[in-house]
Amino acid sequence: MKIITLLLLLQVFPAAASIVGISTHPLSDRARVISAEMTGFMSQRHEMGMGLRYTQEVSDFRRLDVTASGGQNSRALTLGAGMDFELLSEELYQPRFSIKPYMHYQKFEESKESIMGVAPTLRKGFSINGQEFFPYLAVPTGIRLDTSTDEFVYYSSLTLGASLPFPGDNSNKLLISLEGNMDMGASSDYVACLVSWIWK
Repeated sequence: MKIITLLLLLQVFPAAASIVGISTHPLSDRARVISAEMTGFMSQRHEMGMGLRYTQEVSDFRRLDVTASGGQNSRALTLGAGMDFELLSEELYQPRFSIKPYMHYQKFEESKESIMGVAPTLRKGFSINGQEFFPYLAVPTGIRLDTSTDEFVYYSSLTLGASLPFPGDNSNKLLISLEGNMDMGASSDYVACLVSWIWK
């Protein structure tokens, strides 16, 4: 049933990929996660996109994230990878702090771009009425290289998001995440929703 739900979501929604995704969500040891990602873009044309994301806990303090997505009209393809490095673990009065270097390759209209950056991220979990959720704040910053003009553009953005167990899922295998990105340079504003399935 869970696999069918993910496939249906992919069929329903028509995508640079989100930067953080579920790489900050608490996962079990050596967890592997597949996510269906739906993205709405608010700048550089209003468009929708969809994609798949694979996340794996490589060690106690490292998580690999790989994504592929596509979108309407101008957003043909985005491929990306990142590695979240946990520097401070979350404790009662201490948020989790991590650094996530990432690289994306994307086709936008006629241009092909390579995007390299790093996203410092803070996350602190909360519980309200027995429901846990994990809001986070990230500041993705880096450079964008347009391969057609060989021009480097510095960019920075502010990302707010949260992840939580899927409401009503008693198996704790489904997650839902929401993420918004606000342009502070040459990046693109977006709102993303991810539905994730943990198979280990």
